Order: sequence, then C-alpha cells, then structure tokens
Amino acid sequence: MHKSIKSRMNELVQRPPATGPCLVTALSQRRWMIEGETGPVVQLELLDDDLTAFVYATAARDGSGPLRASFLTMLLLEDTIATAMCPYGVCSGEATVTVFKRVDLQGATSEEIYYEMMDFAQFAATLLVKRGIGLPDVMRIEDHEIA
Repeated sequence: MHKSIKSRMNELVQRPPATGPCLVTALSQRRWMIEGETGPVVQLELLDDDLTAFVYATAARDGSGPLRASFLTMLLLEDTIATAMCPYGVCSGEATVTVFKRVDLQGATSEEIYYEMMDFAQFAATLLVKRGIGLPDVMRIEDHEIA
C-alpha cells in the first residue's frame, strides 16, 4: 500500500532531505510550509481528495514581507477572487498578492514534494519581483531586484 501524502509530509517534517536548505514545518494536518532566510514563505495545502494540493506564496503588496496565512483565509480577508492562469494563478488583493499552483501529488515521493516546494519558491520570488513586489533582503541594483 502507498503512503498517504500526509504521512510523506510528516516524514519531511521529521527528516528533511540532507541537501535541502529549508526545513518543513507542519501548520495543520493538511498544511505545511518551508521558509528560507530570504524569499517567500511557500505553503502546501492538501485538498480534500488527498492527492492534489495548492502550493502557494503570499506576500504583502507594500514589500514588508511574506505572510503565513492559509490560501482560503487570504481570499476571504481580501474579499477577492483567484485568477487561474496555466500553469499558475495569481490572487491580487488590496494588501497582498498570492501566487499559486495546483499540483498532483499522486505517486510523488517525499523528496519530490520537497523539491516541488523549493522550485515554487524560486518561481514565486521571480514572479513577485516582476510584479514590483519586493521581499525583505532582496537588493535593488540598477532598477532590478536580485536575491
């Protein structure tokens, strides 16, 4: 029998990959996050089918930093909708911007899930900077932000 996504994520919390730069933290029974020294906080929220999830990063529009609230909480607080674009979506509220992607985790190993979150962290940081939303510890050089 295959391990559930929840058990794979709990495995990552207890034993992160040796080569991984970030730890995985459990926020609830269905939501986990990785947080580096710079860049966005990336969260993975398991959907009801227990096979797919949203991976997302939320940042304050004023550049004050990443937020740790759940995806649904941000939608409700901002009273906005999420715009789906392939392969990612953007939820642009008055105070925050959330970049998200739906991922199929069926058959994924713990390590593959971890690296999916790490890859998304790079993608989200790039997309947020392109939208003019800097994150703490990102320097501005010649009108371009670099990490």
